[in-house]
Amino acid sequence: MAKYKVIVSNHVAGNLLEYVEFISNVSIEAARQFVSDYEAILIRLEENPLQFQIETTFDNPDGYRRAIFSKWYKCLFVIDGSIVYIDSVVDCRQDNN
Repeated sequence: MAKYKVIVSNHVAGNLLEYVEFISNVSIEAARQFVSDYEAILIRLEENPLQFQIETTFDNPDGYRRAIFSKWYKCLFVIDGSIVYIDSVVDCRQDNN
């Protein structure tokens, strides 16, 4: 049974669809693996989001944590009580500055 409720913003859901579409143009199997890896992160977040490191690549007063999956993707989230809010999924190969 899940100890935490995970909420994914509409913006993140849209980004994930874009990533899957992009990856599937290269390899359907890679797109399936991406989805599987993301689902595994969701399960781990429901069980214990504190297992993930605090994000240190920017000034982080809100206490964002990061979960890396599928080699290149970073999921940024905050924990508020028993709720985990996923605010961003980033392709770490891109320059987001």
